[in-house]
Amino acid sequence: MAASKLTFNFLLLNFLASLRIPEISLCDRSRQPKRHVAMFIFGDSIFDAGNNNYINLSVSDRANYWPYGETFFHFPTGRFTDGRLIVDFIATKIGQPFVPPYLQPGINFTNGVNFASAGAGVFPDTDPGVITLGMQLSNFKNVAISTEEQIGDKEAKKLLSQAVYATSVGANDYSYFVDNYPNATQLERDEFVNNMVGNVTDFVKELYNFGARKFAILNVGPRGCQPAVRQSEELRGDGCEEVSLQMIKKHNSATSKAIKELESKLSGFKYSILDFYTILLDMIKHPKDYGKYIYFDNVRVLVRKQSKRHIVFHSLSFGNAQVLQCRIMRHSNKFTLIY
Repeated sequence: MAASKLTFNFLLLNFLASLRIPEISLCDRSRQPKRHVAMFIFGDSIFDAGNNNYINLSVSDRANYWPYGETFFHFPTGRFTDGRLIVDFIATKIGQPFVPPYLQPGINFTNGVNFASAGAGVFPDTDPGVITLGMQLSNFKNVAISTEEQIGDKEAKKLLSQAVYATSVGANDYSYFVDNYPNATQLERDEFVNNMVGNVTDFVKELYNFGARKFAILNVGPRGCQPAVRQSEELRGDGCEEVSLQMIKKHNSATSKAIKELESKLSGFKYSILDFYTILLDMIKHPKDYGKYIYFDNVRVLVRKQSKRHIVFHSLSFGNAQVLQCRIMRHSNKFTLIY
């Protein structure tokens, strides 16, 4: 997200190549992919394209106000970014329009659907009120049935089998667990990780049973290094909250093994895992390697320093978040906001 354009394009190309998805040249629009590729997107705020706009939620679970959307769409779309999502870049690379949110009225399902909901997790208790992963799966099944009714069984199966199924989920579950069970034993933490991996694996298998074959999975990022977490733990410098980091590392490793095992058992199963954890952690630890100065710290410190050249990983954890945003955005041409 904050890496150089070359690095980001390289990651996307590897991501698509591993799924055998044709990529179009951004310079030569005549090189269109020979087949239509829909995208079905699941997860949390990393992928949410605006579903939470249609739900009665608190401001922290919505991105329908400025400066969200400021640099690309020029208005807030419900994406938790000032520009585009990772899945938006993927859609562009394969020559497809941005995938609309499921709750947007009047959408056409043939290009795919974005079911993601900011705050969502694997477990319903993680953030009550948002669209959980289980609910997203139910919504997808309804879309699959509706698509079959609209275009026929044969064409629907073809569309579903050629589509890309992108998933980003887990960070909110680990936040919930660590925040609510600070005194959990190591055994309890390991049990939680195992339950998470089992549920994610079951989710992928359910999609497969409904015709999915190509899976693009974003693993869980380093939650313990997020500014809101570091502020609550009063951490500075390179310090990160270690409990969630260790749990997430185990989760990512176990999920990778579980998905690889599915590939060996399920016919036609293809997958690619984008190592979001390593990418983001490297950006935090070695910011100058990415071509700009990147500032991963709490927003209050940034405002006091009046920095004009930093990329900010912004969090809505402050009561006066909107005021801080407005003050920062006076210099929006000097740096990029990441949420």
